[in-house]
Amino acid sequence: MTDAEANDRVAIRELLLRYARGVDARDLALVDSCFAPGAGYRGALATGTIADALAALSTAMHRYSATRHAITAHTLAIDGDAARSSADCTAQHWLPDGSCRTVRVRYHDELARGPDGWRITRREVEQVRTRSEEVPDV
Repeated sequence: MTDAEANDRVAIRELLLRYARGVDARDLALVDSCFAPGAGYRGALATGTIADALAALSTAMHRYSATRHAITAHTLAIDGDAARSSADCTAQHWLPDGSCRTVRVRYHDELARGPDGWRITRREVEQVRTRSEEVPDV
């Protein structure tokens, strides 16, 4: 692996982690910065563009008192200024009553390197598993 490829791999991994931090911090501008303008999006939030997904995310964020997204099992293929990535995400969503909904998804991303670095140009979110935990009686 060349130094340039290693740097690209780190940059793309950091991009995915920035997305997770943005969602958990409820920072839509940070989430948006991970995507190219007009990026395609298909998942539970929306089907269309990243703008559609961000509008739905803004609404969804208000349902939860907190979230935690963990990115794992990342695979990546880079071809010049284009890349394809697959990453698992386990997302915990805490509701105001204290219960927790855990969702496992897989992000299938197409990425492009532009003047501002790597950005996601298309994301498809594959639902893997959902589990809800009740609030324990104390």
